Amino acid sequence: MSMYQKMLIGLSLIIGLYAFSGKVVAQDPDFHIYLCFGQSNMEGQGNIEAQDRTVDGRFMVMEAINCNNLNRSMGSWYSAVPPLTRCYTKLSPADYFGRTMVENLPENIRVGIINVSVAGCKIELFDKETSESYSANVESWMKNIISEYDGNPYQRLVDMARLAQSDGVIKGILLHQGESNTGDQQWPAKVKKIYNDLMTDLSLNPDSVPILAGEVVHADQGGVCASMNSIIAKLPQSIPNAHVISSSACTDTSDNLHFNSAGYRELGRRYGAKMLSIMGIEISDPEEPEEPQGPEGTETFYYEPECANPGENWDIVADETVSGGKYVTVKAGIQSLSEAAGSEGAIVIPFSVNTDSTYHVYGLMNCPTADDDSYWVQVDNSGYTMANGLATSGWQWMQLNSYVLTAGEHTLTITYREEGAKLDKIALSNYSSAPQDQGEKAYNSCDDDSSSLGFEQSGNKDFLLLPNFPNPFSMETNIAFQLTSDAYVSLKVYNIMGIEIAELAGKKFVKGLHQVRFEAGNLPAGSYFCTLITGQHIQTRKLILVR
Repeated sequence: MSMYQKMLIGLSLIIGLYAFSGKVVAQDPDFHIYLCFGQSNMEGQGNIEAQDRTVDGRFMVMEAINCNNLNRSMGSWYSAVPPLTRCYTKLSPADYFGRTMVENLPENIRVGIINVSVAGCKIELFDKETSESYSANVESWMKNIISEYDGNPYQRLVDMARLAQSDGVIKGILLHQGESNTGDQQWPAKVKKIYNDLMTDLSLNPDSVPILAGEVVHADQGGVCASMNSIIAKLPQSIPNAHVISSSACTDTSDNLHFNSAGYRELGRRYGAKMLSIMGIEISDPEEPEEPQGPEGTETFYYEPECANPGENWDIVADETVSGGKYVTVKAGIQSLSEAAGSEGAIVIPFSVNTDSTYHVYGLMNCPTADDDSYWVQVDNSGYTMANGLATSGWQWMQLNSYVLTAGEHTLTITYREEGAKLDKIALSNYSSAPQDQGEKAYNSCDDDSSSLGFEQSGNKDFLLLPNFPNPFSMETNIAFQLTSDAYVSLKVYNIMGIEIAELAGKKFVKGLHQVRFEAGNLPAGSYFCTLITGQHIQTRKLILVR
């Protein structure tokens, strides 16, 4: 029997003897207790600075392990000077959650934290049915952390919570986890299982004990696991009393995985503000930016990949339930795991933006398993990056990457990586939340002969890029466009990889019909694209060069 087990039995006997003698330990209804669990960001990775060492005496922590360096013993309450998790951890969201709570609650209310978190762990570690099997296969450094909780972090959290219930009332649960489960569509269900177990094991009423789950490092900070936030957002669908805490604008470290100290402070305040709101106490939070919700200040562009002349290794599949009635998927038995495919695997989309901003690339995709959930993606000549861990539950918008772009013309290229992944629609947006449902009408729509792309915005008819003639052509072809008003026109030709081949126009044209000539010179035979842009409107047609 471990020392921990002996201590726990001893404490239980003492509590039992007091109860038997009629001297039940008083439970203070004004002592509000919050359970915290998760992985490294909840454990605490921020440097502890001078401002973090001064704590209101009403904010306390129950130590979950023995820490001689802190003069703290497991199962006892202490002033909540960080670290609040293990002996050598750092600043966490729990620190400024508790500070925000006591700053805004009546002076008779105390707040206590119990934090049991393990860096790098999957959510499976806290499921009492899977904890043992999961722990057996983790790396040695994680096993060392788990051993500090006597091999069972979930049980340690429950044991400490039961001790705490003799002192106060459990009011809520704080969770920050997800980085190690990125792309796991079952994450909300797994969290629900753990939450229900806590409600049962601690005799809590789920209607009165909310769970607050924080987003991982946001896409606006370049978060490497930011795609997980779309899954975390679904938690309230599984747990009615769940609330998601935004990490937007919470600053992070250079690894784009962990928040820095300022980020933890802000995220902790947001946890506190949400809990106070649940309690009916509203506080101002000027540091949390409001993201734009409408067209003002935002740009979002939608495209149908089947209309972008996908390379020969893509199949176009008819499906009346999807956007545009079709989706694309790589041909069976074909994949490109180590590098992006060539033109045979490319989907190339020229586009133009009006604002210098960070733009996010989203795909509406159906990727049922971890073996069919990745693509290669680049904008302009930025170099391909792998978008992996995109497994979905049915059709779902997933973020592929983010790019800082200047106003003007750009080219998006997507190639396949794993077979089986299905791609229905593409969105580019400087709004950091994923689109909803199937999004708005696509800018491009396929002609019946699939030989042209008609990129339009909201049915705009101010210009028209006419079919080139002849097409196919061997040496030169004529390209005509019609303007209904004076406008600055950009007209360029690109190859299948999105590389600019020729600029045919780049000036202001008057209202009316215009025609230019494209000479192929020594270009190899194949497909090319002619793109006309005026303002934020764009049209593209395919040119077929034969020799």
